[in-house]
Amino acid sequence: MRNKEVMDKVIDLSTQELRTKEQSHKVMVQVAIIRQAFGVKNDENDKPVEDYERKVVLSDDEIRKQFNEYVGFRDVAVTKQRDLYYTIEELKNQVHYFIEGVRFFNANLADEFEKAC
Repeated sequence: MRNKEVMDKVIDLSTQELRTKEQSHKVMVQVAIIRQAFGVKNDENDKPVEDYERKVVLSDDEIRKQFNEYVGFRDVAVTKQRDLYYTIEELKNQVHYFIEGVRFFNANLADEFEKAC
């Protein structure tokens, strides 16, 4: 994927005005997986964006592991009905936000995750 496209997305997410808790969660989850997937460092937001082919540095299995952690935490919360920092609905939404973030750079993997939900 072109670095300009990756950085445009990261900068867009990173500079959004966060008006609701839900929007904050969405931005937090999506920007995290995109940054990790492409190895984007925090200081890159403040530099001029160069245009080159940027490779994904996380393997599909590493991304699957992260997805499974989101799903696992959501499932534990649903099963135990504990008093959590996040509500069960917020945890369910975070799984979907993660899928949206992955869809930005790997639609096939995002489809796999959607089928698993």
